[in-house]
Amino acid sequence: MIGYEYGSQKYPKDTLTLNAKGLFVFEGNDTLKNGLYFIVLQPNDEFLEFIVDQDDHHFSIEADAKQVLNSLVFKNSSSNQIFQDFLAFMQSKQAKLVQLAKQKQSLAPTPENTQKLQIKLNQINHDISQYQKQFIQQHKGSLPAMIVKSLSPIKLPNFTGSKDEILAKQLAYQQAHYWDNIDFLDKRLLYTNFLDEKMTYYINKLIPQNPDSIWHEIDFLLKKMAPNNELFQYYLITFINKYGHTVTKGLDAVYVHLVKEYLAKGKATAITEDQLATIIRDAELREPLLIGKKAPNITLYQQDGSPKAIYDTDKPYTLLFFWGPDCGHCQEAAPFLVDFYKKYKDQVEVITICNDIGDEKMKKCWQGVADHGYNDMINLVDPKYTSSFKTVYYVKMTPTIYLLDKNKVIIQKNILSQDLSPTMKRILANNLIEKN
Repeated sequence: MIGYEYGSQKYPKDTLTLNAKGLFVFEGNDTLKNGLYFIVLQPNDEFLEFIVDQDDHHFSIEADAKQVLNSLVFKNSSSNQIFQDFLAFMQSKQAKLVQLAKQKQSLAPTPENTQKLQIKLNQINHDISQYQKQFIQQHKGSLPAMIVKSLSPIKLPNFTGSKDEILAKQLAYQQAHYWDNIDFLDKRLLYTNFLDEKMTYYINKLIPQNPDSIWHEIDFLLKKMAPNNELFQYYLITFINKYGHTVTKGLDAVYVHLVKEYLAKGKATAITEDQLATIIRDAELREPLLIGKKAPNITLYQQDGSPKAIYDTDKPYTLLFFWGPDCGHCQEAAPFLVDFYKKYKDQVEVITICNDIGDEKMKKCWQGVADHGYNDMINLVDPKYTSSFKTVYYVKMTPTIYLLDKNKVIIQKNILSQDLSPTMKRILANNLIEKN
């Protein structure tokens, strides 16, 4: 099988059959995208990569089937040959690094031995750095040079200050210069296997994990990608999918921002009109429920039929617990909710809202309240669905949980049932610290 890299995925291009001469021939009428490709050989699923680059499309690959990786020969392909040379050099240096590590284990940890090993290590790193610089300059414009440059580490300056100050400066420098070696206008980027990994590390590790910081950085990156429309479209949809399905509390705000800023303004061309309308509507439903927003006030009904509004509570906090009588996860959550209520009933009003609709199903709701031990909580239903609570509170699954402060502002959501008590303990502790 022959295939190609695209973003974070590998896709098959064709299945080839060995002919009478022992050859696989891959040919076509269209031009292949420049990028990284791979071959998977039967019967042992041996995997090898090769490059298609610019005008370098007509070439052959030869190898001994019994030792494929050690016998590869590329003919009429300068891109693949120079990349093989690069890999061979790096493998030789890696072998020396392994040898140094073994020496370190066998030698006594004296200052003299440590210094000698460090000198050797510095020399190997210097050789690698110099070789990479020469390789990039000598083969400028080629895909191998682009790959080597893109993967070259950012050299940090020597910072001064305390240990914490130096770490902070190093992090800031990394954030500021992380993309120095990446040309976002290069159309070959998307057809490699390293950009997505770099992107994931940058967004997840180098950026503070709060919505404002994340969407600011994503806006910055998408602006740099904009002239390269295929790359722009790929990452726009990737980020929307990532934050549209995130379970990390509060980061759905990134999804809402991206939908409003890009999809609603017609900047996404890689999805259908029906998909676009669905996503925009989804973001509109989520926006009023972002952390920091005031929770919608809806009125439901108690067991005696009397109305009860969510705002009709006066405790410092309110917990909304949407559940269903036939929901297995809700049954698993019940003991944690009861434990939470016992611990924090003086500070938190717990409101359970049964997800079932229709007069006939109300018996199951009230039986569930009794079975789970919710009797002392505020338990509400809406048999005629006059409040549209599932839509208003985006109840796509049960249990769905929201925690509100005294002003009915959403301060936490999507809390796991087992995390209810630890979350409340942390909130109260933080409030105490702030007061002091």
